[in-house]
Order: sequence, then C-alpha cells, then structure tokens
Amino acid sequence: MAVDIKFEGFVNGIRSFDWGTVYDVAHSQMMKDDQGEWKVDGKDYFSVTGPAGFEEGDRVAVVGRLKTKTFDKKDGSKGVSLNVRASEMSKVERRGGVPQSQSSQAALTEVFGDTLKGIDDQAPF
Repeated sequence: MAVDIKFEGFVNGIRSFDWGTVYDVAHSQMMKDDQGEWKVDGKDYFSVTGPAGFEEGDRVAVVGRLKTKTFDKKDGSKGVSLNVRASEMSKVERRGGVPQSQSSQAALTEVFGDTLKGIDDQAPF
C-alpha cells in the first residue's frame, strides 16, 4: 500500500541508475521544548526517486507516494526503509542556505498550496 506524502529535507547522497536517480533525503522532526524553542526531536531518512538535477546539501520539497519495505540488517535484526517515488520535487534553498528566487517560492506555493499560509515564519522547518 502506498501513502501520499509531502515533506522538506536535505539531500545527503545521490545514486544514479539507468532507470533514474535516487536521493538520500534527511528530514528533521521538530518540536518546541518547555521554553518554547524549536529543537530536533529525531530524523527520518528517505530514499527518494526523482528527477536528476539536485546536489548534495540542497534543501528540497518532495511530494510523492511513500512505500515502506522491511529488510534484514547485517546484525540479523529487521530494518524498515522509507521509499518515496516523487511526483514533484523542487529546491527550497541552494547549497549553503541561500534562498531561491521568488519564482522558486511560487513553485513551492504551487506544490503545497494554502498549507503554507499562516505557518510561523520562525519555525525551523
């Protein structure tokens, strides 16, 4: 069974194949602490099949279908991989944290629609 998903994360690795490109994307789970400050509360790691053209360190917005897969780890325990086939993928920031142009912001709004309106601008995600 596949689940629709959209998230932002950072490209940590790139693997190219004859049939496409797979990006290792890390997404930080954020929460506010007792003082109201945002902090990382864990990370999710996704293998995202998407279009070529992204680089390690790019912050990307991903929309697609999530599938989970179980596998046997080297130590004999079971593991779960999170695989996403991207239907849409765009850069949110350039490498080094430099924001994209306004046209890229428009593309992000096109992907996420009204869900971005009213989100705290200070949120670290």
